Amino acid sequence: MGEIKDYGKLYQSDILIVGGSISGLTLAIKTKEMNPDLDVLVIDKGVIGWTGQATKAGNGIRATRKEPEAIPMAMCYQVHAHTEFLNDQIFLMKYLEVQRDNVEYMQHCGVKTSVDEDGNVTYFDMVPGMDCAGVEININRSLRAFALKCGVRLLSRVNVFELLTGKNGRVIGSIGFDMDSGECRIFQAKTVVLATQGCHFKKIGLEFMGYGTGVGAAYRAGAVMSNPEFSTQTDVVFKKTNTPIYGAFNLVYNQKGENVTKKYCGDQTLYEVSTELVMGMLEEVKQGNGPLWCDLEHPDEVRAIFGGQGHTMLMRMLDDKMQWEEHVFKKTIRSFGDVGLTPEMTIKMVLQVEPIHVDMDYKTNVEGLWAVGKVTGQGACYFGWTRGDGLGNATTTSLMAAPSVVAFTETHDFEELDLTQVAKMKEKIYAPLNRNTTHKPKEIFDRIERYIFQTDKLITKTDESIQSVLDEVEEMKKIIPELTANDPHSLAKCLEAADNVLCLEMVFRAARERKESRGQMYPHYRMEYPQMDNENCLYWIHLRQGENGEMELFKEDIPLWKYPIRPQGYKIPEGQKEEFYVPDNPLAPVYLEAQKRMAEAMQKQEAK
Repeated sequence: MGEIKDYGKLYQSDILIVGGSISGLTLAIKTKEMNPDLDVLVIDKGVIGWTGQATKAGNGIRATRKEPEAIPMAMCYQVHAHTEFLNDQIFLMKYLEVQRDNVEYMQHCGVKTSVDEDGNVTYFDMVPGMDCAGVEININRSLRAFALKCGVRLLSRVNVFELLTGKNGRVIGSIGFDMDSGECRIFQAKTVVLATQGCHFKKIGLEFMGYGTGVGAAYRAGAVMSNPEFSTQTDVVFKKTNTPIYGAFNLVYNQKGENVTKKYCGDQTLYEVSTELVMGMLEEVKQGNGPLWCDLEHPDEVRAIFGGQGHTMLMRMLDDKMQWEEHVFKKTIRSFGDVGLTPEMTIKMVLQVEPIHVDMDYKTNVEGLWAVGKVTGQGACYFGWTRGDGLGNATTTSLMAAPSVVAFTETHDFEELDLTQVAKMKEKIYAPLNRNTTHKPKEIFDRIERYIFQTDKLITKTDESIQSVLDEVEEMKKIIPELTANDPHSLAKCLEAADNVLCLEMVFRAARERKESRGQMYPHYRMEYPQMDNENCLYWIHLRQGENGEMELFKEDIPLWKYPIRPQGYKIPEGQKEEFYVPDNPLAPVYLEAQKRMAEAMQKQEAK
């Protein structure tokens, strides 16, 4: 079999982090600070510091408030406001606790945040129990500089597609190629961490361009995936530009001059897109009351805070973000014309598959493999995404993972790479360069991208529409072995297209299984089952690769008898017993009081 150098250039490190945006860089810095003797290597297919989902974000960074009652209040909000009652609430408690300090840690790493005259981080409070701070748009550039100062090694323009495993299945490295030269790159490490984003299906993801390669690599290495049915993100956008109208959730009108939000959501103030609003907008257009429009002449408080319109004291967006927004808007006007203050609006549908299942240390079920950041959004049974929590999640997950990553690395040695496996993986990765066919990856991307215009596939799912997608998945699977490439870029696209199809299958296999409707920012809606079913559907859906190579699906009942927040009328299943509201649990009265306060706050809001 020869030597490893016969297959490609070998890089060794104690810790290998795949993905060099906020989560990858934050984890690298934290692990290096915890043990400066560890050799930490971060790799990315782009240029580290100017790559990733967070580039030019600057829309704020979420944190938990410092007050003692903040976590129970935030818990009550999160569990009710998003994917109702499907949170792992024990996990969420720890997440919110760690998130108390994430913005200060960013400041420690040289990132500019909103501050007072004394240099202390300043926040604004919008969501119960949770704060949001302003953050610079060049956060990745600042983290890159601090990582290098700490001694972290960075390697840009390398794309990896498979994980390498040891004799007992432990992940011990990865393999891919240089995006410029196309030469093979092999990585050996004691610990491997994926910080690769999820899958955003090329144009369906718009500005978010994860291709699911981390998801695919983890899946093939034996990692479990969870809850991918909650993968459609919805938002309200300018019809002319398809860009978000931040905070315009309460300003939606039809051609009759009716406020669509109030018509379908009542008098409550929306702080996020709701399923009721999205379904209402679809219904208005169906009834012939479109095009819908947005009243930006009269911005409300939500528009002011989230969109920056008419708010001179805004802390969510710093000056650099506002200047960037102005620059983008001027370019947009030159290309599309001015949207004005009463622009036509519509809904945007985005597929974001973030399913890698992790525990509270962000470790997967595969030894030696961790995953952090948005790639674990549904896999952590977290479901708590709110405005600003893209950056909040990236930092918090890395801070949660760092202690166990360091501990594992300190107690494990390198395992020898299997040359047979390396040869097999390299052959698989480079296969599209050696095919005498005419199929291109664009065929796959184009088929999937059509779904962005089909609400029956991304929002109002039916048995028929789900099956039609799964039928297309089978057709695309037949094309994948025929995809051909002639350079590193097109080779990467062939491999990304294959993982796109894999992720698409995950979404719709799970969607077919969940026979109910549930969720807000990432809704799962079934036309045949329009109601939330808390009697039969309080479970998580997991997927894994079976021994025969096919996808297996299995369920796990949510242990609500261990959790503080439960649906009204919930009954502990037979064979289980109450584990939270017991006499010796000091948190029991705290959560009873928090839920009472939350109910009172919601009643006051509805009364307004």
